[in-house]
Amino acid sequence: MYQSEKTKRAHGVAVCLDQSAAKVWNASGSAWEAVSSRILTVRLGRKPINITVTAVYAPVNPANGQKSEVEASEDFYKCLQETIDKVQKQDMVLIMGDFNARLGQQQNLTAGEVVGRHTVDVENLNGELLVDFCSINNMVVTNTFFEHKPVHQTSWMHPGTKEWHMLDYTLVNRKFRTSVHDVRAYRAAGGAIGTDHHLMRTKVRIHLKCRQKKKKNGRLKLDPKKLQNQSLTKCFEDEVEEKRKTEYSNDMSLDEKYANFVKYVRECANKLFQSDDNTKPRKPWLTDEILDIVKQKASAFLNWQNHRGLVLEHKFRNSYRALTKLVKRKVEERQNSYWEEISLEIENAVKQNDPATAYALIRRLRGGKNSVECMPIQDKDGNLLTATNDRLERWKEYFCEMLNVHTVVDPRLLEAIPLPSIDPVEEARQDKVPDLKEVMDAIKQ
Repeated sequence: MYQSEKTKRAHGVAVCLDQSAAKVWNASGSAWEAVSSRILTVRLGRKPINITVTAVYAPVNPANGQKSEVEASEDFYKCLQETIDKVQKQDMVLIMGDFNARLGQQQNLTAGEVVGRHTVDVENLNGELLVDFCSINNMVVTNTFFEHKPVHQTSWMHPGTKEWHMLDYTLVNRKFRTSVHDVRAYRAAGGAIGTDHHLMRTKVRIHLKCRQKKKKNGRLKLDPKKLQNQSLTKCFEDEVEEKRKTEYSNDMSLDEKYANFVKYVRECANKLFQSDDNTKPRKPWLTDEILDIVKQKASAFLNWQNHRGLVLEHKFRNSYRALTKLVKRKVEERQNSYWEEISLEIENAVKQNDPATAYALIRRLRGGKNSVECMPIQDKDGNLLTATNDRLERWKEYFCEMLNVHTVVDPRLLEAIPLPSIDPVEEARQDKVPDLKEVMDAIKQ
């Protein structure tokens, strides 16, 4: 354990190793460094992958933007960055501890490669610094990628509001993200050592070989932006027409011509409109303008870190803070306008008596799917059914009664209905094989 304060025991971090880990640590040279009262590193040398564990204790989140507290948080991340820069690039880096940071859904929307979907708070300043640090160092906040009950995600209760928050995190290099199998909090362990934080456990199992899934030959994925490009669309039409003229022959049957036509369309579309595999689907409200500002913010943070302690530090820090506020404002404005647009579409769909479109838009806003198992189902007497077999029997009974309706029809009425007739000219037109122009017009529709 390392403790720098001799009088006020305010800080201090430690790394405790069990016997097997201690043997590995001793065999690899017992490398460790007490960087400060808030940062301590231990390196476990083990072939083929070495692990560097860093224990941290970040300053509290600045209250009302107090300058001294803001500078303390900035100095902490500057020191942490200098510590990480010393770690060998091939090492697996685990940074664990109390970051006093809160992460929310906004970080997942703007930095999904760093923060997962399972957050419980609203972001604060320490949370922004944490995300920026991870983005620069290609690290991920592993807690947010695992779904648990809120009681197993949060680790600290605010003494005033009595609300629980997630403050303790485990960071890991992005390339080792799959080696982290689970992160969750344990309530019982906190009382054993007299702390107001719950124990955060991280399960790690190192994968020495990348597990690649076999690619399936699914349907062709096209980039919508490329489909709207007029020049690419013209090239596509020209290439399909050229292949049709050069490779079609009169000896082909209709089925062969159709199969070749489909093949030509797929080949040309794959060549001109194929979607980039690295492109992840983004939120429908997220615009290129917001993404550009996010990139500028990341660049501004890097410039600020590179000018720490210099005359221009104040300038780059103000630039970073201004861009952070701009991102927040742009995201809120775009989200509000997106909701208004979808609400207007829902209203128009209802007015036009189009419930399918209206409910599809409502589901898009709500997100997720209805769980059939959670829907209340009652029998004929109004009793709630909970067993799966009882639910299935009730559905069977319902459809049998609804669809198998006993009806009585007078055969004389059926015989009195005149059979439809068609004009011979129209019948001949319908029996005629469609020409190429008709096929192209049908495809355009």
